[in-house]
Amino acid sequence: MEKTNYPLCCYSNGEIVVEGENVSYKDGEPFFVFVNSNHNFDELTSLICEELEVNRSEFGLDIKMKYPNARGYKVLSLNNDKSLKALWASVYQMNASSMDLYISLIAIQQPRNLFTNMLNQAMRGENPLLSAPFSSNSVDQEQYDLNSNDDEIDEDEDELLMNESDDECEDLVTPSAPTIELSRVPSIDLEYVNRWCGKVDVPCYDGGEFLVGQRFNNKLGLSQYVRQYHIERNQTFKTTESKPLTVTFKCSRKPSPCDWTLRASNKEASNDSFTIVTYKGPHNTSCVVDAPPLDHPNLSNGFIAKHIRTVVDADWGVKISNLRANILTQFNFEPSYMKTWHAKQKAMADLYGDWKGSYALLPRYLQALKTTNPGTVVKFAYKVGGPSNVRVFDRVFWAFGPSIRGFEHCRPILTVDGTHLYGKYKGVLLIAIGVDANDQIYPLAFAIVDCESIDTWGWFMDCIRKHVTQREGICVISDRHVGIMTAMSKVGGGWTEPQAFHRFCTRHQASNINTKFKSNELKLAFLSTACAAQRKRFNKGMQKIGSINPSAKVLLESIPLSKWSLCHDGGHRYGIKTTNNSECFNGVLKRVRFLPITALVKATFFRTNSYFVKHREDANKRLLEGCMWSEKVTEKLAENVKRAAHHKVTCYDARRGLYEVVTGRGNRLGSEVCRANSISSDQYVDPFYSSGEYHGSYRSSFHPVSDESYWMPWMDPGPDDGKILYLQSTHRSQAIWEGEELKPLTLRGHMKAFKAFKVPEAVLTYVNNTQFRGITRFCYVPLDADLITALVERWRQETHTFHLPFGEATVTLQDVAMLFGLRISGRPVTGSSEGGWLNLCVRLLGATPSIKAIKGSKLKLTWLHDNFQNVANINSQYQLHCHVRAYLLYLFGALLFPDKSGSTVSLIYLPLLENLDQIDDISWGSGVLACLYRNLCKATKVDCFEIAGPLLLLQLWSWERVSIGRPDIVRSRVPRQAGVAYPLGSQVLTGLDPLGCKWLRVQRGFKDHRLGLVVIRDLLDKMVELQFVWQPYTPSVVQHLSPICVQDQAEWTVIAPLICFEMVEWHFPNRCTRQFGWQQMIPEMGSTCTRLHGISRKGDWSGNYETMHQESIAKWENRMSNIVEPGLPFCGLMSFEDEYFEWYNAITRRIITPLSQTVNDDYEDHHYYYPTAADFQILTQTSMVTYNTTEQMISNMPDDIPLAQYAMIEKMRNMSLNSLVNTGQGHLINYQEPRPPSPPRYDFRHLAHRQQVMTQESEEAESSQRTRKKGKKRN
Repeated sequence: MEKTNYPLCCYSNGEIVVEGENVSYKDGEPFFVFVNSNHNFDELTSLICEELEVNRSEFGLDIKMKYPNARGYKVLSLNNDKSLKALWASVYQMNASSMDLYISLIAIQQPRNLFTNMLNQAMRGENPLLSAPFSSNSVDQEQYDLNSNDDEIDEDEDELLMNESDDECEDLVTPSAPTIELSRVPSIDLEYVNRWCGKVDVPCYDGGEFLVGQRFNNKLGLSQYVRQYHIERNQTFKTTESKPLTVTFKCSRKPSPCDWTLRASNKEASNDSFTIVTYKGPHNTSCVVDAPPLDHPNLSNGFIAKHIRTVVDADWGVKISNLRANILTQFNFEPSYMKTWHAKQKAMADLYGDWKGSYALLPRYLQALKTTNPGTVVKFAYKVGGPSNVRVFDRVFWAFGPSIRGFEHCRPILTVDGTHLYGKYKGVLLIAIGVDANDQIYPLAFAIVDCESIDTWGWFMDCIRKHVTQREGICVISDRHVGIMTAMSKVGGGWTEPQAFHRFCTRHQASNINTKFKSNELKLAFLSTACAAQRKRFNKGMQKIGSINPSAKVLLESIPLSKWSLCHDGGHRYGIKTTNNSECFNGVLKRVRFLPITALVKATFFRTNSYFVKHREDANKRLLEGCMWSEKVTEKLAENVKRAAHHKVTCYDARRGLYEVVTGRGNRLGSEVCRANSISSDQYVDPFYSSGEYHGSYRSSFHPVSDESYWMPWMDPGPDDGKILYLQSTHRSQAIWEGEELKPLTLRGHMKAFKAFKVPEAVLTYVNNTQFRGITRFCYVPLDADLITALVERWRQETHTFHLPFGEATVTLQDVAMLFGLRISGRPVTGSSEGGWLNLCVRLLGATPSIKAIKGSKLKLTWLHDNFQNVANINSQYQLHCHVRAYLLYLFGALLFPDKSGSTVSLIYLPLLENLDQIDDISWGSGVLACLYRNLCKATKVDCFEIAGPLLLLQLWSWERVSIGRPDIVRSRVPRQAGVAYPLGSQVLTGLDPLGCKWLRVQRGFKDHRLGLVVIRDLLDKMVELQFVWQPYTPSVVQHLSPICVQDQAEWTVIAPLICFEMVEWHFPNRCTRQFGWQQMIPEMGSTCTRLHGISRKGDWSGNYETMHQESIAKWENRMSNIVEPGLPFCGLMSFEDEYFEWYNAITRRIITPLSQTVNDDYEDHHYYYPTAADFQILTQTSMVTYNTTEQMISNMPDDIPLAQYAMIEKMRNMSLNSLVNTGQGHLINYQEPRPPSPPRYDFRHLAHRQQVMTQESEEAESSQRTRKKGKKRN
């Protein structure tokens, strides 16, 4: 019976102890490996190496197993398949639940020449990195190596790059790839070499003895000097005392240490220097170990890290075995593999930061990079994870501004590929590479993702298309990864033909063919056929493939020939057949893949800059020399002319360019024709090969990023807790924060058409007896696109509320009733959509629309206007009803339910108007609100550029409640009667008009209105609660309104689905109870059923919405059972210390406007404009400085400080802490390094304890003073 997932308990870094028949393991580190009984010994070894994180090319394993016998256990070697078979036999016989293995690592010696040379160069003060340039290989574009012995090439060969030398990387540049000239670009920039020179102050041991009075710059320098002293002499020590101002070392020789002692102290408060004050030495001769052990006790990983950091900085992928060999050469001791590995990790962390800290630093670095390098694009994507649903880093995309601008001068070609990262946190680096005029690689865009998938490749390609290049006809060459193919075929993604052309890498496809058919001959035949530039050679190649394997030919014919055949390509490839340029750049970044994420991004920045500097010089040189074409093209033209020298040319019609060419040696027909007829060949060369385009590619310069001390704190606009706003990554606010310039939405309404409709008096009289009588009082008012767009940016689909700085607010059923005067009570707005629209018009409107007037369920408003307005004679009840239906339908299309067409209304509403006596039984108010919610939700998407729906309702709601963008009512246009007082709002006709009419029949004046989207958005960012009216519908206002406005007030606070045919949107008044006069509590989480947003009427869907949404309709009918109960009265302002605000700050998007936002010159105060985010940033920085300063003061506070002074410092600390937390920047405190513990004193952390101590001391002092006075009196 086969065993699966059987546990093997493995131990390492210890020693085997055998006591009689008992076997144990001392000081071991246990770990488990799960194996199957069909695994062989090699597979078991691989699993163990993977758990130990060791490379099998560097280490072998000595495996022992604890093997049971009749009397106990014994230790046997596990070194081949036979011994592994014996292990399984014992498992089956003893029915053991687990087996113990003991692991020892055996180093495999590697050549040390390269490592030693680099180290010696570093010791001499030279730069060991400049001697390791990138490899280059100049090859002919027209040739292809068909004699390769490679049997298979994986879809992703980057795994192999890890174990290849730099020279082997040259093999990746096959002759079909653009050549790369990087010989003068250092593999590691000097910035990395020199950055630590001023930070590390570790003196080298000179071989002498210590002296009293000897001075060291700091405690670390002294400690390292003492450590090296003992390692060189093969002696040991220990630290017996380590305080901030003193340190003591003593001999640790066992069993009897000598009197060797060294004590040093910091005598100068102005610096960190330590001076030796006591020294008893040297050690006794007995303290020297005669036979030195393999490892020295004082050879710690921290000490090793200080001595290998230059080498690690030079080569991030340096092998552990090389580091161990170097330590052995330096100190005559060879540390263990794990100790050296930890030392390397410490050196990496010291140089480039630790892994977690690097992720925290990345946003700040990229923010600083964008500031100093305009045009740079950075896009972060987050995901919600963990038990607390915290928003965490998922992926990042970046493209440098100079690269983006220069790509316009490159050929329209991109090769994309991915390469695996090998640091602590695995991932994949995606890259997009262009090709410059000199046929060299052009780094364009990068991304770090967790894996290659449909989602990650789609996101990467979307970022390139939206933010890097929108060039038409661009050709993308890649392997056949399903993620890339899906992204390239996505409709509307910008990568389908003719916007872009997708081509396959012939090398990867050859590998796939070889993998499938196991034939190297077939692979070579495919390569020859795919690279054939002539149709006859291609056909000949296909015949050869068919003769080798007919199935292979059928497979290739099933793939579009343009994807892989050069002669069917149409010239989009520019002769480039593989992704080798991307993979070569992967090779350039091979050693970078071991770095923490921020250091990796820095490496791409510095290497791309170095590459630009070199090629900018080359391009300038060619321009100064007057060269028309790039170097490679010039050489190619000369070569073509030379090859065509033996051709024979006969002219037939020079004007038409008709020639006959008989080839000799070579095949360059065009060159010979040009030569024979004195025609310049320059006119036939693509302009992208010119020296001017070459220079244009590298014209833009990179600018240095400022020092980290000048970086502003990273502003996190939220949300911190992503469990509620889980759609943040696709929201407009995310794109705006990342620097994308989104224009105001186009408003698709029909208000202008509404004012032109002349309603017959009989029709108006009939409608005034329905719930639509208030709507008939409305007239045209211009809509403010900037204000509505700014509100959309704060609308959240997940909650159906606007997220403002001081809480949530929304348009409720109360607002619909008050502003529009529509009923809330009644059955939902729903019905059937089963077609027959023309017959429906004839039956209910009494007229037949023309073919141009009706399309599907859409009826043109102009047809209603031309046929039903201002009719003089209405002679029958049927005719009156037809005109009423037509007028209401016109109201629906122009004001209540406008769509994005701009000129039509949906006939889906017409059946609801069939029985006019029952139209007041329908909840038209809830239907209008559902329509508004749905259109707001759609408009929050980044790729949405227009919005429809009842936008007048939204604008009136904003004018009533929000002071920003609100116009002033200058005067009423209603005729006044003598002797009658007209208070504000008197333009509302008492008993007839809803409240919204007060904004319509007036003359409006604007102050901060029409400021533009940027300014209004920023004003909303800094908006305070005083600028929002929670309860505008006061009794003095309501008394003027139509009774229908308050008729259904019992239903204003229902939590229920709002229904309007296909639209089902939830109403959550519990999230904004302050609008109803109650204090706001933390609301219960309710789902807005975002899946329902995918239901639409596109394509004239035919069906019954009542059946589709019967569950939601049942909830609406039962809405009164789910109503928000009145809470405590709300008056005034809510405190930011309230529990609700603590919760709200964690779940909301606090700021929309980015730090880099500017305004147009036409804005009056554009010279003084700073976004709110800048104020937040200054506040954050100030609070951080205050918090850190006061924390340090409290930690080092003397015992005799006055109580009032202590209380003031603690209050400042708490205020700065609260400021950070309330602005959502409390996470910054967690990133601070923990301060060293203060010396034990009174526990002044608690003010009460402090008061008790001070009171006790005061009483003791008074008692002592009274005693002294009594003694004096007696004397």
